[in-house]
Amino acid sequence: MKALEQMDNVARGYLLAGLFPEELPGIVTDIRQRVAYLQEHKDDIRKTWDNGLITLGFWCDLAKRVLQVIEKYESRLLENRRLFSDQLFDGYNALFTVDCIVKYADEGNGSIRFRLAVKMLLEYHP
Repeated sequence: MKALEQMDNVARGYLLAGLFPEELPGIVTDIRQRVAYLQEHKDDIRKTWDNGLITLGFWCDLAKRVLQVIEKYESRLLENRRLFSDQLFDGYNALFTVDCIVKYADEGNGSIRFRLAVKMLLEYHP
């Protein structure tokens, strides 16, 4: 196994899914809910959007892409950690997926070990 500093997003997603497969249904459900909220409240979000690096339009496109992955692979994402990590943690999709999972954990969802793993794997900055 690579050192944490050498892991890319796909490797981190793969490890998280392997360590906590019981959390995957909750993660996928939460991502769906966040995409729905974003779509329903886009105009309100636009008024307070202050991310200078990512436009709201780009963020909404990422959300749509991640939702398309979830709808395409639904149950297989929950059963296959390689598919889960390859589809949700690759490229720009990782930006939205990681943000959702970090927020999911920060809100107290999942076990304490899961929340600590999210902090270690997804909030870690060398």
